[in-house]
Amino acid sequence: MKDFSNTKVFDESKLPTCRVKETNELIRQYANLAEEITATMQELRATNEELESAYEDLEKVSKEIENSYIDFAQQLAVIAESYDEVTGDHIGRVSELSAFLASELGLPSNVIENIQVFSPLHDIGKILVPKDILTKPGRLTDEEFEEMKRHTLYGAKIIGDKEYFKLARNIALYHHEKADGSGYPFGLKNEEIPVEAKIVALVDVYDALRSERPYKKAFTHEQTMKIILEGDGRTDPNHFDPQLLKIFKEKGDEINKLWEAINERADKQE
Repeated sequence: MKDFSNTKVFDESKLPTCRVKETNELIRQYANLAEEITATMQELRATNEELESAYEDLEKVSKEIENSYIDFAQQLAVIAESYDEVTGDHIGRVSELSAFLASELGLPSNVIENIQVFSPLHDIGKILVPKDILTKPGRLTDEEFEEMKRHTLYGAKIIGDKEYFKLARNIALYHHEKADGSGYPFGLKNEEIPVEAKIVALVDVYDALRSERPYKKAFTHEQTMKIILEGDGRTDPNHFDPQLLKIFKEKGDEINKLWEAINERADKQE
């Protein structure tokens, strides 16, 4: 872009004795300057339009990439569902309940959306755990439980380390960590645990308690809330983020209604 700040339109010393010829020269200089300014403005407008067009193209490509990632995540979730019916029903409930908690926590809308999209992948690593361990009706041996715990590591490996999947990877890898440091696979505490993993951890326990499993009967909402808020020897309130636990307690009735509604929808689709 041309710099017009030092352009001399006319010679001020000539003003007192200005003649017609000099006046015409001044007019010519001014006209030339005006033309240059007009041409430069047109260039700027054209450049701005090109930038806007390029930005629109970039946004379109970015959205297509995002949709591809989401589609990939959904395909992985389908794989998890087809591998284990219990896991399949479970991940659908975890998705909606996690999004609800994230919203109540006041997280940004894009984070809430990603938590809803990617939380179904929290147990994707279980497709690499022997099915006889997953469906065993009795208590797992120490060796079997160690293998079961590896599903967090398997899940992180399946999802990979691409930046767009960071939240998904955090959920898969850390959703069994506990605020008091007694979780796995790394024994992280409090703020060391990503918020998305804290949310899924709480919802995961709630849904597991409410659901019938090969090794247990289903608990009612009231029984489940009592176990989470007061503990039962295995589950302890210190396992969960205090702020999330407070929201969970305050919104207990809404959580119960949402859980029941999700189940009703699932039953109608069968």
